[in-house]
Amino acid sequence: MAELDRALLTVPSLLLAVVVLTVAGMPATAAVPGTVGGHIGLDGGGLDPGGPEDPTFEAHEAQGTGPDVPPEAAAGYYVHVSISEQLVRVFLDGVEIRRMVCSTGVPGTEWATPTGRFYIQNRGEHFFSERYEQGARWWVSFRDWGIYLFHSVPVDRTGEVIPEEADKLGQPASHGCVRLSMEDARWFYETIPEGTPVDID
Repeated sequence: MAELDRALLTVPSLLLAVVVLTVAGMPATAAVPGTVGGHIGLDGGGLDPGGPEDPTFEAHEAQGTGPDVPPEAAAGYYVHVSISEQLVRVFLDGVEIRRMVCSTGVPGTEWATPTGRFYIQNRGEHFFSERYEQGARWWVSFRDWGIYLFHSVPVDRTGEVIPEEADKLGQPASHGCVRLSMEDARWFYETIPEGTPVDID
C-alpha cells in the first residue's frame, strides 16, 4: 500500500511540472536535463554542466544560478552574455535553464560586441549581408532593431553553414553580433520573448 501511495504522489507531481512548464512557454522536455550539448535542461549545443569540460560546474552548483541575476531580472527571462567566457546564459525566474557557447565580436576592434544592458527587440528566420558575403538563420535583435543580433553561425548565399566560420564558435569572431550554434540559435529565436533584458559584459 505504501508503494501505491508513493506512486500516486509522483504522478501528480510530474503532471504539475509539465503544466507549469507549458504555461511558462517552455517545452515539457525542459524538466529533463540533457547530457549532450551545451546547456542546462534542454536539447542544444554548448557546455553540459557537470561535464569535465566545464570547470565552473562546482561554483554554479554551489550558487544555484552562476552569475548574479539583477533583482529586476529575477522574474521572467533574463540573458547574460560573458565576452571573456564566450558563453550565453539564459535564466527563467532567476534560475539558469540553458548555457550556450557563443562567438562575440573581437574586443578592442571596430567589430566589438557592445556591452551594457539591452532588451530583446525584433526577430527573423534568415538574413544575408552582401557586404560580408555571409548570412545567418534564426536572428533576434538586441540593439538598434536588426543591427546587433543573436543568430546562428554564418551561412552562405544558399543557406549552407560556412564550416570555417562555424569552427570559430567559442572564440571572438563575429562582426559585433552574438553567434550561436544552429540549434541554440533556433531555440533562442523560439523561446526568448521581446523585451527580455540582456546584459553583455
